[in-house]
Amino acid sequence: MTVREIAMSAAEILQADDLLSALESDEDSALEDTDVKTLLKCVWLAVSEAAVDFPLLSTVDANSIGGRIAFDGFEPFVYIKSVERNGRAVPFAADGACVSVRCDGVYQVTFAVRPQDCAIDEAVTLGADADRDMIAYLCARNYCLATGRYDEAGVWDQRYCVEAERRRIRRRATMPAREWR
Repeated sequence: MTVREIAMSAAEILQADDLLSALESDEDSALEDTDVKTLLKCVWLAVSEAAVDFPLLSTVDANSIGGRIAFDGFEPFVYIKSVERNGRAVPFAADGACVSVRCDGVYQVTFAVRPQDCAIDEAVTLGADADRDMIAYLCARNYCLATGRYDEAGVWDQRYCVEAERRRIRRRATMPAREWR
């Protein structure tokens, strides 16, 4: 999904036909409109907010020298989720300069990636379980807040929270396999 598709979904939710028609046109002059610019900024804010609830994880193999793994080669990241060696989790400490581990060797470092800004027609990368509708709810909420429609913003915030909680429960809830006796 692209930034434009998310913005169009949010415009449909808000029933803003003028924004929708401006986004559907390929004219650059339509993208100069202040309302369209505000909506696009709201998309990026929504993507950043959703990355907190549904992080995009990346794993790299990194060498430890002197018990320290430098951040070289890591994408812009938010936090370190885990460090493993030979498939087993190892204790680690992360500070502003490096990840500290007990001994030297090759480690698999898993971290949450910061969402990258991209052009209006480029694809947006989201974390697991996040989709266009959820981001559109957040974008609609942000746009309503920016335009002073606070009551309507509360509605879209509730819709996002319900959808996010449903997905979190689905992700962690598993049913054991049925046994036939």
